[in-house]
Amino acid sequence: MNCLEKKSPEANPECRGKTIELNPGSACPAPLICPLPTEPPSHRLKKPPQPALVALTPHPDEAAQQHLVQNIMGSAQEHQKLQADLQAGVDQQQMQLADMRAEQYNQSHKPLKMEEVQFARSMDPEADDLRNPPCYLPQQGDELPHKDQLMPMGPIGPWASGKVDWSPMAGITGTRPVVDRYSITRYSPNEWRTRNHETVQVVNGSLGRADKNRFSSTTEFLRLSALVAKSQKETTDKLRIRSQLIGKWKNTLENAIKAMADEISTMEVERIKLRKSMVVLGVPESIAKECIEKRATRPDTELVRDQVEEELVNELALIAEIRRLLMKTLDDFNTQQVENRTARQRLEYDWSDKKEAYEIDTVNTGLNNCSRTIMFRPGAVRQPPEQASEKYWEHFSMETLDECEKCRLKSVTLRNTLNSTMMNAARDIRTQADVVEKALTSRINCTQEAVQRFENDLKNILQGLADVENRIEQMKRRISSFDASMKVAQTRMDNRSYRPNVENCRDLAQQELIDGVHTIQSSVSALLHELEEAERVKTDLVNSRARLEREIMLKRRSLFIDRERCMLMRSYYPSANTLSGAATS
Repeated sequence: MNCLEKKSPEANPECRGKTIELNPGSACPAPLICPLPTEPPSHRLKKPPQPALVALTPHPDEAAQQHLVQNIMGSAQEHQKLQADLQAGVDQQQMQLADMRAEQYNQSHKPLKMEEVQFARSMDPEADDLRNPPCYLPQQGDELPHKDQLMPMGPIGPWASGKVDWSPMAGITGTRPVVDRYSITRYSPNEWRTRNHETVQVVNGSLGRADKNRFSSTTEFLRLSALVAKSQKETTDKLRIRSQLIGKWKNTLENAIKAMADEISTMEVERIKLRKSMVVLGVPESIAKECIEKRATRPDTELVRDQVEEELVNELALIAEIRRLLMKTLDDFNTQQVENRTARQRLEYDWSDKKEAYEIDTVNTGLNNCSRTIMFRPGAVRQPPEQASEKYWEHFSMETLDECEKCRLKSVTLRNTLNSTMMNAARDIRTQADVVEKALTSRINCTQEAVQRFENDLKNILQGLADVENRIEQMKRRISSFDASMKVAQTRMDNRSYRPNVENCRDLAQQELIDGVHTIQSSVSALLHELEEAERVKTDLVNSRARLEREIMLKRRSLFIDRERCMLMRSYYPSANTLSGAATS
């Protein structure tokens, strides 16, 4: 029976139903496996190809074609068929070997029947009723001396009919076999059976140890598997709890980062508002400086340190003080922003570490024995010396949150202080601006009243000057009117001087003429004195007119500076809302 004609011994009902006897009484026991397969059929040609028959008178072309078909193409086709048959035989042998290996693997993993195992391991099985041992084990009488032992077998004798021969190996090992014509003899049958007995003992000992090892390994594997599974479950639970804790801390850090980011944004808005307020603060400062510079160009008599000047100086001093306070607040804001960004960066670093740890622990929680990403990691059990403890980890996280919360509260306090400072500063500036404008308005009104008074006085002076000039002309005409009387009197006296001798006497007429001349001279002198007085009055009136005109010109210029320049510039004075930085551009 050939058990390998099919793919497996189990598939053959003859091999599966028949029990193989290990130790038959009449012959040596059969092996535990089926006999080897028979040799594959020979693929040689059963009949050699016959040479082609040569015709007596063939046609040259037909003869060549027949010879080609019979001898060349026929041999090639037979050779291809032979190659195909050989390849099919090789494939069949490989399939048979693969089936044999699969069957042996399945048999090795099946539970063994203890009866067959114990029977196979028995040193002296009951082969027959006479209880004789198997033929391959020591027999009765093997312990008696053998004829080979009484007379050792030498190289010359009836058993060594051939010539003595040895190889270089015999000289090295010291073994010189007994050689005859057909074989080399070294051991006796007793020694062969003893060797088989020792082999069986060694095999039985190995199989016994294998059984013990199988039982102990199975029980130890079950115990250790349960222990490892329990430890793995506990580790998974601990990793799950740890990942949940890290997730809570991560969410807390996310809320803290969001709050800090909002605070940084709010602080940035407030800082921009503060810088805008400082830029806007330059407007009233420029207006106050411009007003002082413009008022410094007033004429000499108008260049007085009035209340407007003092209030403008006070306004500049107030603006300088507020600017210094805002600069200090801006420096505090910049420092606080650096601290806020540092705190947020610290929170982000901690959050990033916790996020990575959370993802790692989440992945570790989902790992099991069937995961595809598990592998041996040499050195993974080593604990680095710089590894922190769980208590320090919690302390570090809590300290980070506390420090960042303190920084955020400090930032909120600074923002509240900034709001109050800016509101107070805007209120103070607007109050001082109102005081300056009130003083400037009062000064403008006072200057206008003075200009009006001087204009009225100038009008009166001009009227008086015109009257004086008319009076002077009249007086000149009146003085010139006495010239005729003076001429008449002088002509009479000159004519009377030509009287002869005694007739030329100082009579009453002559005396009257002399008195008339004196009267005319005194009248002209009085009128000339009045004319000089009128000239002096005219000069005084002219000087007064010039002074009034100058004063009016100076006050009008001062009034132009205060009303047309200063008041116009102060009309662009920013409001309190703009000064506080709350106004949108």
